[in-house]
Amino acid sequence: MTKILLGTTMLAGLLVAAPAFAADMPLKAPPRAPYYTDWTGFYLFGFGGYSWGKISPDDLSLSPFHNPKPKGGVFGFGGGYLWQYGAWVGGVEVDYGFSDEKDNQTIRVCPVVIGVAAVAQCASATLHSKIDALGSARLRAGYLFTPNLLAYGTAGVGWGRSELSLSECVGTRCETLLDAKPNLFGWVAGGGLEYKLFEHVRIRGEYLHYDFGSTGYAFQPIVTINAKTRDDVARGALIWSFN
Repeated sequence: MTKILLGTTMLAGLLVAAPAFAADMPLKAPPRAPYYTDWTGFYLFGFGGYSWGKISPDDLSLSPFHNPKPKGGVFGFGGGYLWQYGAWVGGVEVDYGFSDEKDNQTIRVCPVVIGVAAVAQCASATLHSKIDALGSARLRAGYLFTPNLLAYGTAGVGWGRSELSLSECVGTRCETLLDAKPNLFGWVAGGGLEYKLFEHVRIRGEYLHYDFGSTGYAFQPIVTINAKTRDDVARGALIWSFN
C-alpha cells in the first residue's frame, strides 16, 4: 500500500512540473519569409557588345566566295516594364541597335604577260556583306536567386537590315555590279543575368540569337536570290529603373 501511494505521489508531481518546465523553454522563432527588393516598374537602358552573323543562300552557290559571315560591334538603347510576384519577375522589352558587322571577300586575278609590249592589268572582285541594324520586341521571365540577382529568359520578334554587294576593280577603276539592301524580319530568343547595384541602377549581361529565315536579296534589275540570315549577339547593358 505504501508503494502505491509513493508512486501516485511521484506521478502527480511530474504532471504538475511538466507545464512549468515547458513554459520556461525558449520559443523557436517562426521562419522568416524571404526578402526581395522591388523590381516592378519602368526602366531604360543602353547596351554595347559584339555580334556575328551568317548569310546562306538557299539554292545558289556563291563560289568562289564562301557564305558571308559579317561580324563586329553593336550598340543601342531600349526600355521596358517589369512585374514582380515574390521571387518571380516577368515583363516586356523593346530595343534598337546599330551594328558594325562586316565581311569582305576579294578574289584577285592578274593575266600572264607574254612579250615586253603587253600591258597587264590586274582585276579583282569583292563580295561585301554587312548587317547594320538590329531591333526586337520581347517578353521576359525570370527568377530572383538572391534579392538583387535575376536570371531570365526572353523571346519575341526581331527585325534588322543587311546588305550584300558585288564590286569589280580593273586597274584603278572600280564599280559596283550588284547591290541588295533588304529589311529583315523574324524571331529572337536568349537569356541572361541582371544585377541590382543599388537603388535605380542595374547591370546586365545577355546573349540573343536572331533568326530571320529566308529573305529575298533583290539585285535589281538582274536577279533576286533567297538567303537565310542569322545573327548572334553577346552584350552588356547599364539600366536605370524608375521604381
